[in-house]
Amino acid sequence: PLKKIMTTNVISVKTDTDQEEVARQVAHYDLLAIPVTDAENKLLGVVTVDDVIDVIKEEATEDIFYMAGVDVHDHVYTPVRGSVRRRLPWLGINLVTALIAASVVAFFEPTIARFSFLAVFLPVVAGMGGNCGTQTLTVMVRGLALGELTWANSRAALAKESLVGITNGLALGFVAGFAAYLWKSNAVLGLVLAGAMIINMFVAGVTGSVIPLLLKKINVDPAIASGIILTTFTDVTGFLSFLGLASLLLHYIPVS
Repeated sequence: PLKKIMTTNVISVKTDTDQEEVARQVAHYDLLAIPVTDAENKLLGVVTVDDVIDVIKEEATEDIFYMAGVDVHDHVYTPVRGSVRRRLPWLGINLVTALIAASVVAFFEPTIARFSFLAVFLPVVAGMGGNCGTQTLTVMVRGLALGELTWANSRAALAKESLVGITNGLALGFVAGFAAYLWKSNAVLGLVLAGAMIINMFVAGVTGSVIPLLLKKINVDPAIASGIILTTFTDVTGFLSFLGLASLLLHYIPVS
């Protein structure tokens, strides 16, 4: 009889289940199809693996677009007016965050006026922090999307990414600091640059982990706003740490 070979503990989803969750269930249990049931567990339909592949492609495209601040309906041949209308708001937000970072630099204008060569190293500190944070952010957003990462198990991920950030900061800070020392023949400048990179890359690891988790907690798609918030943190922290350390130790940095 069929009851001897049939499966009674059937994995199923409801009609209001999010399509990303359906895709996760199919992938997790290696299913070729998953039944859709109502509140009384009556069969309403089936979602096949072909449907899931389409969902995965759609969601992946959506996340990539959102992380770049582009609307999912913006395509190669979208009219100029439509593309501008969809992209301009995000660029406007980026402008505001850039002005926030610029205000930090303006605060140290007397230091930069005296040691103009410090401006040469500002993009190094901010850029490395931004790249480090983007790596962490990508890993965390992917973990959230696949269901590997939740608020409950986030502590270990946060500790790991923080350690990765500070380790990379130590390694690259040493290289950058030594290069600055060879270039400007000043060990203190090298220490300032190295210290700023260590601080900024550690902060990048922490914020790159925390931001998507907090956004997910308040039901905001982490792919939408994480990048803008992260860039603000890494730029401000990078400029503040580098110029702040330089101001504290300026008596040991010769004008050149």
